[in-house]
Amino acid sequence: MTDFKASVVAYEVQKSFANTFFTNRTVAKSLIDDTSARLLDNLYLLLKTYTGNKDESKKTVRNIIKISVKIGMLQRGEKFSDPEKDGLVQIQRKLRMVAMTLVSFFQVDHTYDRIFVIKQLGELEDLLINLIQPHLTDKSIGRVDQIFTVVKTGEFLDSIYVPNKNLDMRDIMGRVVEDVNSCIEAGTL
Repeated sequence: MTDFKASVVAYEVQKSFANTFFTNRTVAKSLIDDTSARLLDNLYLLLKTYTGNKDESKKTVRNIIKISVKIGMLQRGEKFSDPEKDGLVQIQRKLRMVAMTLVSFFQVDHTYDRIFVIKQLGELEDLLINLIQPHLTDKSIGRVDQIFTVVKTGEFLDSIYVPNKNLDMRDIMGRVVEDVNSCIEAGTL
């Protein structure tokens, strides 16, 4: 009896459900606030405009949702040690700082620094992987890699921030910036 713990089994079942459950867009949207959902929808449009690949763009946004939910499950299930909790706080701060930097670069012409953004996104990726590695599968780590493989490329960032490079992406990024600001104001980012 000492080998069995209902809480561990329940947690494993939740992790399993999270993988299949959140592939349904309607279900995922019902669990995410409207502001975050709008941000993810516009991020999807931004990715789709960049890649021209609807399925790959959906996959990236789904991976963002899955990783976010799994981290939330780990946090609510009190699976993180004290140093890992500190790491989560560091991730939240870094994510907010990166988001504010991306907004600033978009709103203030000629401030975009590609090398700085890529470095900050790389650090965020490393922090995320270090946090989830002891708790989640290699498949989840692969999801984090997939997300950052797309968003931390110079080509993607240049398409957003270099004036006249991709006007469609700049238009969508304007909506993403509004959504990011709304998420910051609402305290969800």
